[in-house]
Amino acid sequence: MRIKKFQARNFTEALASVKKELGEDAIIISSEDRKGARSYVEITAAVDYDIEPHGNSNYSPAPPASNSDIAELKNEIRSLRENIEIMRNSGCELTLPAEGRKMFYFLRERSIKDEYALSLVERARAIEDLEALISDDISSARLFNAAYSGIWNLSSRYNNRIIMLIGPTGVGKTTTVAKLASRAIKDGKKVALIGVDTFKIGAIEQIRIYAKMMGLPLDIISDSQELKKSIKKYNDRDVLLIDTTGQNPKDDEYIRSLKDIYRTGLPIETQLLLSASSDCDFLMETYKHYGTLPVDYIAFTKTDEAVRLGSIYNLCRKYKKPVAYITTGQKVPGNIEFIDNQKLTNLILRTGSA
Repeated sequence: MRIKKFQARNFTEALASVKKELGEDAIIISSEDRKGARSYVEITAAVDYDIEPHGNSNYSPAPPASNSDIAELKNEIRSLRENIEIMRNSGCELTLPAEGRKMFYFLRERSIKDEYALSLVERARAIEDLEALISDDISSARLFNAAYSGIWNLSSRYNNRIIMLIGPTGVGKTTTVAKLASRAIKDGKKVALIGVDTFKIGAIEQIRIYAKMMGLPLDIISDSQELKKSIKKYNDRDVLLIDTTGQNPKDDEYIRSLKDIYRTGLPIETQLLLSASSDCDFLMETYKHYGTLPVDYIAFTKTDEAVRLGSIYNLCRKYKKPVAYITTGQKVPGNIEFIDNQKLTNLILRTGSA
């Protein structure tokens, strides 16, 4: 574990220095706003490094440590971690002014990451300013919402809007495809469904049921060439919705199979679905893997199951992607909202499910 102090003119610059030197996994131990003739802020941060000597070109073998030495080192690390956690929980990590502390803990309670909370506190004059600041940070979300007011078509050499949903297992992709299809039908659009089963595991029964219920044509394809044929066949349809089977995004073969689809040059709009009820660190780790694909929008499912929705702000702030919509249950049709950034901000700032 490495601990270091950083000084800068403001919290934003100090946090940037922390990220640059210690990386994304660094935690804030303390933060102080020092006033005077030359005001500055000081942040103490720590990072817990994994020891990987074989991946280090500068590594040279050292004499093996004894069992007692290893045990002593582990105890020291454990003690250090416990002390850091005590410091964090005791509230001594901040010596901000009273109003700043109030805002910081208000944001932390809503699961907004410390670094983003500090940045918001620095820009806000009072707690009432937080809503507008958060709304500005996710303002790009409204760009997508207008597209769902009945404007489903896009101008391209294809006469339709091609939307592919990707995301980890259990996030609700197939149900969301059905919700979008229902909405498009309500808007008077002709719809076709395509199921991508690149691993041929047969995990497409649910999309077959939805297609039959809604009276929609459905193709099940296993590679990019079959996808091109399906899109050409359904060129008279206004909206093509592509459902993908969920796999572990850490599986390189799975990500490669999706990349093959984009190599076709088809004008595919990609929506990454993430469960709002999942841990924020898990969501960010998931995005890292899917982020190698051309993601256009993020959509959050299961907001009705989430206790806090600060993770939505965290991901919008970090990855600069607009939120397409949220889902609030399993009901089809229904339980999908193409909300604007103001309502999304209201959800982020409240506690309890959407």
